[in-house]
Amino acid sequence: MGPDVLPDPLRAAGVTPRELEVFWLVGDRLHNREIADSLRVSERTVESHVSSLLRKLGGADRRALVGAAARLQTRRNSGDVLPRPLSSFVGRIRETADLFRLVGDHRLLTLTGPAGAGKTRLALHVAHSLTTLPPAILVDLAAVPPGDAVERAFADALQVSGDERRLHVLLRETLSGQQRWLVVDNCEHVAANAASLLADLLATTDLRVLATSHGPLGIAGEVVYETSPLPLPEESDDPSAVLDAASVRLFADRAAAVSPDFRITPENARHVAMICRRLDGLPLAIELAAARIRFFSPVELLARLHDRFALLTDGAQGAPSRHRTLEEALRWSYELLGDDERLLFERCSVFPGEFDYDTAVEILAYPPLDSSDLVRLFPRLLDRSLISRRRGDQVTEYRLLDSVRQFAHRQLAARGAADTAHERHARHHLDHGVAVLADLRGRDQTAALRWFDRHWADVRTGMRWALEQGDTTAAWRFLAGVGTGWEILGARGELFDWLERLLEHPLPPDILGIRAAVTCSILLAYQDTGRAREFADHACEQAEHGTERDQALALLALGWATVHGVPRSAALGPLEQATSRFERLGDGWHRALAMSCLGLATPDITTGLQQMSDAAALFGRLHDRVKRANCLNQMAIRAIENGTRLDDAAAWLTEARQLARLSGNDHERLHAEVFQASLEQHRGDHAAARTRFDGLVSEFRRIGDRRCTARCLLGLGRAAAYDGDHERARSHLADGVEIAVGLGDHRATVTGLRLLSGAEHATGDSRRAAVLLGAVERLDPGHRDERMTTLRTTLRGELGSAGFAAALESGHRTPLTSLLLH
Repeated sequence: MGPDVLPDPLRAAGVTPRELEVFWLVGDRLHNREIADSLRVSERTVESHVSSLLRKLGGADRRALVGAAARLQTRRNSGDVLPRPLSSFVGRIRETADLFRLVGDHRLLTLTGPAGAGKTRLALHVAHSLTTLPPAILVDLAAVPPGDAVERAFADALQVSGDERRLHVLLRETLSGQQRWLVVDNCEHVAANAASLLADLLATTDLRVLATSHGPLGIAGEVVYETSPLPLPEESDDPSAVLDAASVRLFADRAAAVSPDFRITPENARHVAMICRRLDGLPLAIELAAARIRFFSPVELLARLHDRFALLTDGAQGAPSRHRTLEEALRWSYELLGDDERLLFERCSVFPGEFDYDTAVEILAYPPLDSSDLVRLFPRLLDRSLISRRRGDQVTEYRLLDSVRQFAHRQLAARGAADTAHERHARHHLDHGVAVLADLRGRDQTAALRWFDRHWADVRTGMRWALEQGDTTAAWRFLAGVGTGWEILGARGELFDWLERLLEHPLPPDILGIRAAVTCSILLAYQDTGRAREFADHACEQAEHGTERDQALALLALGWATVHGVPRSAALGPLEQATSRFERLGDGWHRALAMSCLGLATPDITTGLQQMSDAAALFGRLHDRVKRANCLNQMAIRAIENGTRLDDAAAWLTEARQLARLSGNDHERLHAEVFQASLEQHRGDHAAARTRFDGLVSEFRRIGDRRCTARCLLGLGRAAAYDGDHERARSHLADGVEIAVGLGDHRATVTGLRLLSGAEHATGDSRRAAVLLGAVERLDPGHRDERMTTLRTTLRGELGSAGFAAALESGHRTPLTSLLLH
């Protein structure tokens, strides 16, 4: 459009060609004298034209003409009603289809969602792509100061000029009699005024509107569509798998724009997926992160996301200033809140994941906020998309996106209020974990297990707070308060980290110290039976002057720690005493626990299986599915290792898997799987066993169950030996024996050394095979099976009688740790 072409608003106002010339020069901020010289007219003529323009365009003074000229110049230079994005549009296929349908069916559709979710981009994509309506006009309210009137922004977009006092009427007249479609962007900071104007225009014209805002506008007939972050990828090394997620495709597209050689590869796929997951699929955050590929590799980017507000800056040129950094995008939302809304928003940042409303009230309602304030304020934060919502079968859960949570926590810390909020959060969850113990043992096990699953991130955060504060009493009250209940919850890797941190200090005194020692013994039996026995002995010593319950728990811990040692029968006395004491105390759950352990310790297989069966039945009557599953698993493996009742063992494992699945207990499910692999191997199906063991070993390592990790490695060694891959067999068996020795697991150590001896012989090291046989004889002098007898005969023939005897003697006297260094 040339400078002599009248824009529609000026033509409608009756502006003459000479007045148009004056108008543009006034817009260039020239004085009347300068305009007169430029046009070669008198200064009085210029004054006359300026007065006429003010009258026709409804301006109050010369500044109004300058503003009108600037707005029309922007439109004149734009060349299009809607801005055209420079980068590609990624994903949102379902959302686009939804919005095509909704825009056609409804006259007011509002896209809501958190800052940086891509509402504007999605709205513009729909407006550009939709062909069933006339071309849309963009009304961008971002530049309107918070709370100001919005009529001028609408008028500029529609090229309407006139007196500010008549703009509302002029807009209605302009939109009457024709179908117009507006994209009204960034309504959140002027929501009330925008809603008032739109309500009137929709009621008096055939206008159709697609609006964007952090929350609903609250207009009758409004349809609200929530713009969620982009779908998240699985954590995988497979590029095609992670690229299935639109969040990764967006990252890859924007990264390639700044670094054309960038590709998703098997080497970086997992790290890119983790970046997108850490950023919750938030498009703005992903685009800002991808722009940093010029300077950092994906693994380096991932390591720096703890300081994401320093990292995710410098957005693309041409982007709104509030979208040039992640922090500014969030601050834009934050500054629209009232003081009490800001405080509640900040306090919500103490939750590391999802939370329910009742828990929020328990923790966050303290002065200057109370529970009635939360009823009033919480919906406002939801409407502003600062809190996300997910509705399950029975409860609605809320969460802050991780970037939003980190921003809110920075504000809470700047206020100096973070310590109190974190303490309330920590104490609530650590106390509640102990409070649900009765439910966990059968009263309502499903609900208790669900609570721990949903709140484990909160528990982890609470324990981190206690340890960082040096509040070992609070930490022990939780760990020891759950105590033997960890046998239901199962091993979790963090437990052992917490124990190590706590054991840097002396155990607490009195009853808490006894319970702490018992807990250490129960948990460390998964990792180090020698240390577990030390804590059990300490518990017994301290409990001598304690209650009968504490004495019974200490005896249970002692038997528990001893059952995998030598001789196994040493566990019988403590476990029999514990069983009778718990029966006298009327504590059926602990009596069943002691009985199940007693069944493992009893030498006679028939008696032992019956004791474990009785324990399983008692757990069943107590409605404890997890521990019944555990008893069935232990019965199965004892039968398998003794080569008896294998059909019964298969049935026990089937029921154990069903119970573990019903209860949602991952540890018992894994136990059933590893024992099923042992059964398959015993029956000669080494291929199936190998596949199962191979999938399980990393799972047991993850949760810190070293005993079952060793079992998997020994099983893999057996399978490799059966396949004739003796080098691989030797590697697996050596790793398994090393773990078993560290655990103090006598049975696994003996089994592993015998198998390793065979692998060493198969790979040509006859002397070392004989040395290992010597170690087996030292650890288990009475045991001799057909395979050992055959191997002994073979080795004696290869080494000679003297050489074989010397090798055996070396195995007899060499400490196991030194023996394994080979």
